[in-house]
Amino acid sequence: MSKRHDKSDQIFWGLFLLAAGTILLLSQLHVINISWTMRHYWPLIVIIAGASHIFHRKTIWSGLWIVAVGVWLQMVTLHIYGFTYASSWPLLLVILGGGIVVRTIADSVRRRDAEERERHV
Repeated sequence: MSKRHDKSDQIFWGLFLLAAGTILLLSQLHVINISWTMRHYWPLIVIIAGASHIFHRKTIWSGLWIVAVGVWLQMVTLHIYGFTYASSWPLLLVILGGGIVVRTIADSVRRRDAEERERHV
């Protein structure tokens, strides 16, 4: 990972924490009320963390895993399609299993392509 990505990652998380702290402080001072929003949209923090991994890491897979879990948590929290933790955990297994299959196939294709390029050189 380059130093440029390290610094942009630090700036991103610094700004994120600055914004989160400001919002939470204003809530504690009763300037704004965010309790309903936090109760319903806290999984967005997980999704944001996953997006940061996608854009600032050598591999996008870890970020995609985190985003997938965050999306599942958001769907459960908002009861989208009637999902609850008890009724939707198999969906999480399907998503994670599908991710493993896709990653394995993509890595296999990438290795095969690299081997073919080496043979032609």
